[in-house]
Amino acid sequence: MSSQIPRPIQLSDNLYQLGTMAFPVYLSLGRVAMLIEGGTGATAEIIARQVQMLGIDPGRIAYMALTHTHADHIGAVPRLRRLWPGMKILAGPKAAEMLAHPKHVERFLPADRMISKILLGQGVIDEMPPMLEDYDFRVDAVLGEGARIDLGEGVVWHILLTPGHSPCHVAYFEERDGVVALGDLAGYCDFEREIIWPNYFHSLEEYCLSMQKLAILPGKLALLSHNGSANLLERPLLEQAVAATLEYHHRLLERLGAGESLEELCQEQAAWVYSYAPIASVKAIEFLVGQLCGQSRRMATLNQGPELGWSLAGGQEAGASAGA
Repeated sequence: MSSQIPRPIQLSDNLYQLGTMAFPVYLSLGRVAMLIEGGTGATAEIIARQVQMLGIDPGRIAYMALTHTHADHIGAVPRLRRLWPGMKILAGPKAAEMLAHPKHVERFLPADRMISKILLGQGVIDEMPPMLEDYDFRVDAVLGEGARIDLGEGVVWHILLTPGHSPCHVAYFEERDGVVALGDLAGYCDFEREIIWPNYFHSLEEYCLSMQKLAILPGKLALLSHNGSANLLERPLLEQAVAATLEYHHRLLERLGAGESLEELCQEQAAWVYSYAPIASVKAIEFLVGQLCGQSRRMATLNQGPELGWSLAGGQEAGASAGA
């Protein structure tokens, strides 16, 4: 499917970044191995080839841990499950419920095909992935708050329920090495441009509270679901993300309050996001901006304070702009 497979990126002795930079997954190694994130339909073959490059027996991959059920985070699940039938799918309770919905596949397929077409146009893949007869998103183990995933050799991951980006979002924390798998909780981060696009599509308040929950962990490395990882000892990512979120929230309200139409605002913001993050169609991003506007309006209606329950030392000095 792809003639140029990206080389796996070694993050530590027992942790690798696979997939593509735009749509990464992570391979954690203990006695057994676990993939974190579910990739896309178009990156499934890339991930499988990268595992071969590392010389790792696929039979060692015992688990795939999902952060949430958006199409760009689960697309490789049915393809890798067919390839590696011994791999068990792990997810939070809300994700398991959503993946079992009778209309899930019907909703998933158009979004996954959209992403595949984007990657085809970018030359990341050479052809569209073939359609499957059966898309199996069955969750093998439902994990609640604090559940442990012991990979052996001292590698133990803990699950944390972190709604806000989506109702089903979870994060994972590996205490020994201080690794936090954030999923999309910190938004879409482009560190070269120093941009963070907040992604509170489900709930602004829960989004900020979930970041607060993770910020108190002794994290050293953050695994992001787009654009790789971030060194938390060098970059206060969650503080930056909260500051960017509050800034974006207030700017959206200011523009809407000044009389700008929702349609115009969504179109302008979608064009801005697409200019540096072409991971979905402009129309899809317009819809997502509309979700953000709706959540900001809801919060304003509820009369919540400007800090949403979390006062940040340093405020905007944390760095990274939020657009709008």
